[in-house]
Amino acid sequence: MNIYPKRWQALGYLTAGAFLSPLDYFIVNMALPSIKKAFNASDHQLQMVVAIYGLTYAALVVCGGRLGDLYGRKKIFILGLYIFLFSSLACAFSPDITFLIIARLFQGVGASFLAPQVLASIRVLFNSNEQPKAVSIFSSVFGLASVAGQLLGGFLLNLHWTVFSWEMVFLVNVPVTLLCMIGIHFTMDNNREERRQNIDFTGAFLLILSLLMIICPIIFGRKYDWAWWIFAILLSGIFVLVMFYKYEVKSLREAKPVLIDPTLLGHRPFVLCLLIIFFYNFTSGLFICYPYYLQQFLHQNPIETGLAIIPYGIAFFLGPLLVARIKLSSHTLIYAGLGLLIVGFTLTSLFIAFYEKPSPIMDISLFLAGLGHGIIMPVMMRKTIALVSKEKAGQASGLISISIQIGSVIGGTLIGTVFFSAIEYVGFPKAFALAVLLIAVVQTVGIFINRKLLKYREN
Repeated sequence: MNIYPKRWQALGYLTAGAFLSPLDYFIVNMALPSIKKAFNASDHQLQMVVAIYGLTYAALVVCGGRLGDLYGRKKIFILGLYIFLFSSLACAFSPDITFLIIARLFQGVGASFLAPQVLASIRVLFNSNEQPKAVSIFSSVFGLASVAGQLLGGFLLNLHWTVFSWEMVFLVNVPVTLLCMIGIHFTMDNNREERRQNIDFTGAFLLILSLLMIICPIIFGRKYDWAWWIFAILLSGIFVLVMFYKYEVKSLREAKPVLIDPTLLGHRPFVLCLLIIFFYNFTSGLFICYPYYLQQFLHQNPIETGLAIIPYGIAFFLGPLLVARIKLSSHTLIYAGLGLLIVGFTLTSLFIAFYEKPSPIMDISLFLAGLGHGIIMPVMMRKTIALVSKEKAGQASGLISISIQIGSVIGGTLIGTVFFSAIEYVGFPKAFALAVLLIAVVQTVGIFINRKLLKYREN
């Protein structure tokens, strides 16, 4: 008998809270034109509204996971909800664009405390037979968020019975956070490491600094025409990341507190899994290029744009639920997920190149890609988290979240750069087709990595 009788109810509230993190990425993109009009904001300021959230989230997510290990996942999850609640209110009632950017920074802090607690709690609350179903339920919210973010954003921005406009994309967070706070309080224990340790502040500083120095140049490189100092900062960030790793190795050897146990990064199967997660999140490029293509080239409104992504989002939502019922090895499912991503994006690229406009046939190709995404995500999360002990679940969850976020940021930036740069040379349709094809090509890297994973025992 499981010692956590309310674990499934707790998972519902954990998942609902974690749902806010990806939702706020997708939904805010839909509100940017209204925010620009309200504050007379520049394109650079609008970019900061989006980037500062993902940047803070990616930089702090490992710290969020570690805090959950040390002080209890329930406490840190609720703290994240409080930060997310008040920062969402601050966003909605921002007096100017600078205030909004700062409030978005704190939203990213709150988000970084939420997602790691879910995967770590699944590792602790559920036995090995229940974990695949639990991870599949959690993974499905990302597919739901991709649909809900664009559809809900389009719907809220077209409401006329309220005095609010773009503010609604932030106010919608309020009831969800309040519900989760109450639900978690009554359904979840404050599980944490048995042996309390101090926080590795030096390690945290080095990791956050290195991630900022790596991610910022990638986000803003195109704005500054990829000047030499952009690459200098990027290389310096990699150097600081190496310093962080060496510092953690030294701290572990001297029995000092560590932020990330370096033995995790020395565990080859675990690292290979992180790499697959990193590359399949290049799919974020679709959500940058497709809405822009639909609105700027085909002149569709926000609701029409949101509806266009539904085939991908529905399949993304169904994929994890399907995985929970399929009795195949994880390696086979990884091949299946990556294969569907490659086929789906390749066909989408061909349809756009020849026909330019979305069609029912292209909806099918997007559905295949979304299904591939939905299949591989829970498999990789489950496989990766199963490779570590329960005591290191928070650290592992943080590293998984970092792989997701950095993959999304780097993938979105590279795919977006190819798309926007190619428009002036080959036009909108072929530029979009090229960007989508590039997403498919990147997934082949995961195929080769999975072949290396086959050398290790099936988990």
